[in-house]
Amino acid sequence: MACSQAAAILTAALLVRAEACRADAAADAAKTLTRFHDPVIVSTVQLEPLQDHSTAKYRLYRIGGGQLLPIPLQFDACDDHGDVVVGGPTDFSLDDNDELVFMAKDTGDRAVGESWPSGSDAVVEIAVIDPLHGERGWAYLVHFAGSPPPAAAEHYVSFDRDTNRAQSSFYVVDYARARNFYTAMRVAGEAGGDDRNLLRQTRMRGSPTLSLLFSDITFEFTEQSSIVAIEGVRVGPVRAIRRVHLSVDLGKLFPDLPTGIAYTYHYFSSYLTPTRIGFPWIVLKTLRDFQFESVIDFDPRVMPMTYWDGANPDGVPLAAPVAARLRTDVDHDWWVHSGAAGTMLHAFVIPEEWRQWGIARGTVVKNGTITSDAGGQSDKPVYQAGYSLLHMTKLREARPYDLLQAAIVLPKAYHPGDESEPMAMLRAPLRTEVRHLR
Repeated sequence: MACSQAAAILTAALLVRAEACRADAAADAAKTLTRFHDPVIVSTVQLEPLQDHSTAKYRLYRIGGGQLLPIPLQFDACDDHGDVVVGGPTDFSLDDNDELVFMAKDTGDRAVGESWPSGSDAVVEIAVIDPLHGERGWAYLVHFAGSPPPAAAEHYVSFDRDTNRAQSSFYVVDYARARNFYTAMRVAGEAGGDDRNLLRQTRMRGSPTLSLLFSDITFEFTEQSSIVAIEGVRVGPVRAIRRVHLSVDLGKLFPDLPTGIAYTYHYFSSYLTPTRIGFPWIVLKTLRDFQFESVIDFDPRVMPMTYWDGANPDGVPLAAPVAARLRTDVDHDWWVHSGAAGTMLHAFVIPEEWRQWGIARGTVVKNGTITSDAGGQSDKPVYQAGYSLLHMTKLREARPYDLLQAAIVLPKAYHPGDESEPMAMLRAPLRTEVRHLR
């Protein structure tokens, strides 16, 4: 074979190999992440070193279809305790404990030889990784030395402090004034609902029995006993945050009750309320019994509706008599209601120590008629579902505890197994890896 022929064959082989490598690289760079509901929260300490700490100078992009596309981003300042500062300006100077927030669904492909926007002088690659299966998506934080281009136009959620209403394209929820319950909950047509109010209101009932002055005294409290003082609201393109001081009023006999600060984080398809509740030592030492339940009191006009939870996976029609086989004492962390007015998953995360001590989240499903204060019954049907807390007398340590309640809109009628993806947000949070490209 002539040398020229051999060289031509070798060149062709190298070209084929190079094309195969480019195809492999493109495949490796394709987004595989499918998590839909999850926010991505990146501590600014992960982004260091940043050449500029002014939030106004940054934009966030994804790569889709070979194009660089702006996506919504939000910077939130945090205090020394790691809590989001609800007051203050939209743009500020970052320090080490602030947060960058965007949605996992907005990630795209990985950059492979991309051209960055005119005027940009620094790029940070943020890889978002599902720890369960390893799927990945990427976003790119880009700094501009001069005036940056317009940010992504979409804002996912709003909060109107005058009406106490949070709203996104997926849902509307209304808060009661100065109390800790909801008065409206609607699933939008875009999310598989029909915009009707699902509930009369959310309800809570508790009755601790304490040993005081050589006798047992039982107190009663409801959602009307919960006192909420709004300490601030922060609304950005990705999330709206409501911070309140929460306490329970049992009267003058026992004023030293658990109190705490509660944040609610509203995203486009979900809202999450992490709460830190402190139990004083006197409650722990004197607690003899504790009955508690928290339920949604559904509007009868949205029936029929079906209930599922981790302890009752076969489903329970809410408008039918409660089945004798309903398990009410098995610990579980999620439940779902699904009907023509929409489908929502509700989750309640308790400390792992509580579970180890034997404290459990029980099932509450009720239907029947409403009992009046006078002891009689009205002709109004009642349909309620939610959680109870069981075995709270097993609480061992008097200190603050972190709880989490979440509500997630599922954009289609529920089928068993559909809880896996939204619950992954709580059970297996996304990981991030940060790399400075320029």
